[in-house]
Amino acid sequence: MNKKYTYEEAMNRLEEIISILEKNEVSLDESIKLYEEGIALSKYCDDKLKNIEDRVIKIFEDNQLKSYEGETND
Repeated sequence: MNKKYTYEEAMNRLEEIISILEKNEVSLDESIKLYEEGIALSKYCDDKLKNIEDRVIKIFEDNQLKSYEGETND
């Protein structure tokens, strides 16, 4: 994957590739190239989602820690 995509652009391109492959109108060589691109896009999207999930978990944990430290048991 040479081009840098946003998550949304990558998903749109992946949907486009799926649509092209489902129509069965491209050569075998082109199908393989599209399949490889689709796999790369799928991995990219999966990695992006995992990164976002890790960030959200960290934000949540940091917020919980601040809330906990701010409480007093007087």
